Amino acid sequence: MTWRDVDFRNSVVRVTAKPIWKFKPKNYEERAVPLPAAMIDQLEQLKTRRNATPSGLIFHNTKGKPNSLHIEVVKSVAHRAKLNCGQCVTEHGNRCAEGPYCQRFYLHKFRHTFATEHLRHGIDVRTLQGWMGHRDIQSTMVYLKGSSRKTRS
Repeated sequence: MTWRDVDFRNSVVRVTAKPIWKFKPKNYEERAVPLPAAMIDQLEQLKTRRNATPSGLIFHNTKGKPNSLHIEVVKSVAHRAKLNCGQCVTEHGNRCAEGPYCQRFYLHKFRHTFATEHLRHGIDVRTLQGWMGHRDIQSTMVYLKGSSRKTRS
């Protein structure tokens, strides 16, 4: 995601192809996804602090290239917050009870959370389908099961 992708006025981010980074949106479908006002505010502050250019990456590594370590950051935060299940053991023998290795945390889980929360809050499934870049409504319908289960508890 580059700064050019963020529409601060309308609180949306555009998911677009980035040939220079060999990135293509899911199903090759570019789309606009709404962001909460608080996140837009934080992004504006970050952009100002960095004196960022429109073509600059928002999440980059120390060399200015795409950051591919997001999952490690998520797992570290989960471990510090004591959210690990304590049962996982990786293929390398790392135990989540002892460090940031819990297999319950993976990046695709954010898509599940995004979908489920929006469905729970009344966003219609067709709108969500567009936001998520699903060609087939059945792909989006998978999230309805999780949404209805959570609203009953």
